[in-house]
Amino acid sequence: MKIGILVDSASTSTPKVFEGTNIRWIPLHITFPDNSDILDITEAVEKNNVYKRLENGEDLKTSQASPGELENKYIELLKEFDHLIHIPITGNLSSMLQTAFMVANDEQFEGKVTVYPNYELAAQAIKEAALYLNKLIANNDVKTPKEAIAAIDEFVESVYIGMIPGDLRKLASSGRLRFMASVLNFLKTKTLIRWGSKPEKEGMSRTYGALVEKIIDNMKNYPATSKLIFLRTPFTSSKTYNTIVEALKEAKINFAEEFVPSIYTVHAGVETVGFIIVKIY
Repeated sequence: MKIGILVDSASTSTPKVFEGTNIRWIPLHITFPDNSDILDITEAVEKNNVYKRLENGEDLKTSQASPGELENKYIELLKEFDHLIHIPITGNLSSMLQTAFMVANDEQFEGKVTVYPNYELAAQAIKEAALYLNKLIANNDVKTPKEAIAAIDEFVESVYIGMIPGDLRKLASSGRLRFMASVLNFLKTKTLIRWGSKPEKEGMSRTYGALVEKIIDNMKNYPATSKLIFLRTPFTSSKTYNTIVEALKEAKINFAEEFVPSIYTVHAGVETVGFIIVKIY
């Protein structure tokens, strides 16, 4: 059985990383105040000055791929693969997961599409899960959809996802993070959120340095071969960037750098940074 993997633009802003793999990619949407929208692809984001508009306070929104878009994508990929494992954006941020369940339940996809019930993975953790699963499939260690789901579950148990939102009020306005109401009284205080099915406040501080110390402490719970991915946006200030990078280097933490997927920047602001810790398999 040839198994393919589908993720969306919540997983990475650079889908080129999937070249040469069985991983395919579908863009979500970014919506403007006049109700026009664009696909969440780098060219469109840059052409429409999305980050600058966010920086200027414009109220941008996000939306899922439509049922029709997803149906067409499934049909397209099932010409290439015998079975498809779809890992959508986390269900506590988008209705994409429920739409995927609905579309996959159509009789034309019966026994051909399996949707992973993602309530834990966000941002590059989705990308890393897909790459991990792809490696297992390539090595013939995963041969069935059931084994694929079990492998993702195993990955979920070993990943850390942390985020420091750039705009707490904007993120809280989504209504997705219940604890945010109590945090809003401290808007000048930066908040580290540990992402999961129930995102939790992991720390509050007036400085990024103090919160990065928590990330460094979390690294101690992972094998020495684990990797840290530091996420930022193209508009993250040099002051914020330098503070975080210097703290990580001082602690002798090796890390990779990537951009936060645009979808999260729309929800949490251009100053948003994130941290993903994964084991190297």
